[in-house]
Amino acid sequence: MRSPALLLSLLCLTGVAQAAPATDAEVRAVVQSLGLGTLGTDMAKLMVENVPALNALPETDRQCAYAPIKGLLDAQFRRSVISGLGNDGDQVIAEWSRFLGTPGGKSLASAFAGANPSTIAAKANADLSEKERADVAGFLTSPAYTRFIATLDIESELPDDIGVQLAKGLQDQCRIALNPDDIS
Repeated sequence: MRSPALLLSLLCLTGVAQAAPATDAEVRAVVQSLGLGTLGTDMAKLMVENVPALNALPETDRQCAYAPIKGLLDAQFRRSVISGLGNDGDQVIAEWSRFLGTPGGKSLASAFAGANPSTIAAKANADLSEKERADVAGFLTSPAYTRFIATLDIESELPDDIGVQLAKGLQDQCRIALNPDDIS
């Protein structure tokens, strides 16, 4: 009887890997490696151009507005990925991070940036050895790949208070005072 209890105690004390949600920093690193870091920039540009209250600002204010909008939208995207990966997202992101450090992973990251999903495998296999191609093919069928890609298909719902958050960021970073209702 003591052996199972002792073993259980030792496992708890030695820090057996516990599943946990992915961290923002881990997701940010993978997103950057894959070239998805421009999403916030692209969305901020669209927002400044298409929201009348933002578009009516003087040019210097519009230029300043990009940073807080980009930051907020990028953070929301990462939160969506973290949420979509669930309680063991750290393991999924760790597998991505390990793979992205390999020649096949670097090739996949290069192909991923700006590619559509149907051409990623072909672009990733260019100039790779047979073993590296097999590594890429294996990763493309892995649960880690599938689960991360599925989070990209989830339409990231913006929080209900997005206007308030945007107005606060614009006020804090650019000293632009706008009504939250005018920018949400």
